[in-house]
Amino acid sequence: MLLTLLSTVESRFTMAFPSIDEVVDSYAAYLGAVYPDSLRPFNQRRNADREGAIAEAIVFRMLQTFGVRPEVNEVPGTGGADFLCSATGGSPLAVLQAPSPESRFVVEATSLDPAAVSSRSHLPNGPPVEGGGGAFGLLTAAVFAKSKNKTRQLAGYPMPRVLVIASSHERIGALFNIYAAEEILVSGFHWRQEIGSDVIDHNRYTDLTMSVFMKPSPDGMTILPARKSISAILLVAAHGTESVVYGILHPEPSYPLNRWFLPSIPFIRIASWPIVDGRITTEWVTANPKGLTVHHAPVRVPRKKPMMPEPVDADDTDG
Repeated sequence: MLLTLLSTVESRFTMAFPSIDEVVDSYAAYLGAVYPDSLRPFNQRRNADREGAIAEAIVFRMLQTFGVRPEVNEVPGTGGADFLCSATGGSPLAVLQAPSPESRFVVEATSLDPAAVSSRSHLPNGPPVEGGGGAFGLLTAAVFAKSKNKTRQLAGYPMPRVLVIASSHERIGALFNIYAAEEILVSGFHWRQEIGSDVIDHNRYTDLTMSVFMKPSPDGMTILPARKSISAILLVAAHGTESVVYGILHPEPSYPLNRWFLPSIPFIRIASWPIVDGRITTEWVTANPKGLTVHHAPVRVPRKKPMMPEPVDADDTDG
């Protein structure tokens, strides 16, 4: 009897997590209660671009889960980053205090359309078929393009800026993982082997063509930072009742992100910067890295709305 009872309780607990559409509905209700001017534009986006609305809602609720007090930052008709956040430092009393300038960062949520994901990866937008398999393409170029397009939008804020790229494609788990995060950071890599030589070269090589945060200098002798207006990128695989998150840190952003603002997220970074002798070494900030699983939940309505900072002029829009 006890085992049966525990099984029943566990089943009910699992079913308590809302679906993606339920999270989107709760986010719309939040906007209606706190930012009524933003509700109509969101519903219009939801009708025109369902995946974009999913990314906005899922990311907002995820930030609430992380305890960074997200608030809507974008003013309808003017653009700007989606959310303003403030890290509380984990203190139970921090939620009662006004955010300090040092604790703030902005977040922009964007998405990868499932049809485009299928086209690029050659993976259908459906559950895996038993016995199926085969080669598929990564989304390095798609993430690079998204990052490049968001560079100017995130420039100018006097604080760290985080770009979140989400997808609800049913096979996104095969495309957003630790291996994909590394390739997005350093671009696609390859191996070299001289014809006729018995010497095996175990090094991997990259031309940085699709690196989100690095580029070769004009003379090709050094490696320079790129897209400095983005402090970090989060990859979010949203499916079912949960999302899985991976992070990528910029080696030299205009405003570095304190990773302790988001301590649970596994981030990959350049181990030693600046790059010396063209040798790039990456590392994860956590041992045995794997994606952070965040269960979906309804969006919470905050007690009050803080004042939003205005962007300042800054020349960090390198694409």
